[in-house]
This record gives sequence, C-alpha cells and structure tokens, in this order.
Amino acid sequence: MARPSSFTSEAARAEYCRWYDEAVALCEVRVDESDIETSFGTTHVLTAGDPSKPTLVALPGMATSSTMWLPLLPALAAANHVRLVDVVGDVGKSVAAAVLSSPARIAEWIDETLDQLGVNNAAFVGASTGAWMATHYAMAHPERVERLALVCPAGIVSAQHPGWLFRAFMDGRVRASRPRFEAFVESLAMASSRQRMRSDPWRPIIEQLISGPLEFRRGLREPRPVRCNTARLAASGISVVAIIGRQEALHDGKMVAERFRHRLPGAQVHLIEDANHLVFIDQQDTVDRLLRGFLSAP
Repeated sequence: MARPSSFTSEAARAEYCRWYDEAVALCEVRVDESDIETSFGTTHVLTAGDPSKPTLVALPGMATSSTMWLPLLPALAAANHVRLVDVVGDVGKSVAAAVLSSPARIAEWIDETLDQLGVNNAAFVGASTGAWMATHYAMAHPERVERLALVCPAGIVSAQHPGWLFRAFMDGRVRASRPRFEAFVESLAMASSRQRMRSDPWRPIIEQLISGPLEFRRGLREPRPVRCNTARLAASGISVVAIIGRQEALHDGKMVAERFRHRLPGAQVHLIEDANHLVFIDQQDTVDRLLRGFLSAP
C-alpha cells in the first residue's frame, strides 16, 4: 500500500506551521481554523466571511497551502462564505492517512470534505493543480458545483513544458537546496514581482512555498496534473472562468487560453499580460477584480 506524503519530522512540520500561522495573522479578514476527518485523513480548513452567503471552496496549487488565498480573501469573501482547504497529502496542516492517487480519489476526498462541512453545493476556485482537482470534481459531481474559477490552471488542456518539469524535478528533489529551490520559485513570477514576494502579506506564504517542499516526502503515486477530457465540463452548463498569464513558465499561456476557448466555448477566458504562473501575485489587482466579478454575478 502506498505511503501518504508527510513532513520529514515533527520539527520540520512545526517550523512550516510557524510560517503558516504568520500568514494567517497578517490576513486583514478574520479567519477561523478547524479540522475535519475524512477517510483520507485530517483535512485542515480556514473559514472566512458571512455564513449566510453562498459557499466558496478554494483549493491551492501543489506545494502550497490554503494560505496562498489569504491576500485575495477580501475579493473571495465579498459575496461568499469561504472555505480554504489544505489538500491532504501536500504541504499544509492537513495530515494524510491515504493517498489521493487518482482523479476519482480526489473527487471522493472533496465529496467527503463537503459532507463534513455540511455543504450541499458550492462555487469552487482552484489555483494550478488545485484548478485541475476542482475541474475533475466538477465533472464527477456537477450537481454540487455552482461555478468554477480556474487560476493559472495546470494540466486540464495542456501538458507542462518538459524543460520546466525537468528543472522542477532536479531543483526540488535530485539537487534540492534552499538557494536552488528559491530561484526556482522566483522563476514562477515576473522579475518585477520579486520584491512583492519578499514583502508582507506574501512573504510568509512564499516562505512556505520555498521551505515546505524541501522538508516534505512526496510519494510517487501522488496526483500530477495532466490533460483531461473536458467534454463533461462543457456539457454540464457550469459557469467557468480561466485566468492565465501570458508569460506562463509551465506551458504556452496563449496556447492554453486558446484551447480553453475552443474546448469550453461558454467559459470566460482571460489572458493576462505581464503575468507568469503566479498570476495572482504578478497581477493581483486584476485577478481580484476578475474573481470578484465572476463570484458575485447572478
């Protein structure tokens, strides 16, 4: 049986959680933390916003926790009761007991999470791999997905550049070191964003993204974002927005935007100038505006 991913030690987890807690403390919106139990392990959830409003579930990208959404929380919570979820089997405060080894198991975990939260249906927003996970869930359970926002989506309609995958593997696993991985993370944003990444509120979030994977054992059977057949999503009638950086490091941003327009003709697709994979940092104001408008639309 495959071993779930986990931190290399309790000390490493504690140090990671210190940065996590600092990110929460810097958030300008009140955030409550809780844990729920699923058959895949303990899932950590950050909750914010008015409980009387419709629910929004946010899934982070690979190697990031749900704190990546905190600088965008005012936009997310404007029209929604927000649930920011740490993915089991990835860095964050969730603790895996089983492996999310396939899209079907990802959908099962999300389904259990909604049930434990008492949520019948919700809007979803996902970043990078989180967008891929949310897409698979929307195709498996369209009746539980009100609308779907995909920010810097990975996989879904395109594979990642082989050169980028090779660098991620070498810098993150084979020749892993703090300087190499820090340079790799910086390569995911525009050069003009480097100072923003080192400043609050992004500083403790980026520190998690740099230090977390270096102290985290990731199993070979953990999910990887690959292309999928989006025909079921197109036929579902779910409202979709895709926000893509033109200068994407993972793949060709312009090509990915064109493929989304072709495969999801009803979707809103935005190709953002001067934006790399971390489009929500490179062009935060634009992403805020697009998400706020999409999530508040009737």
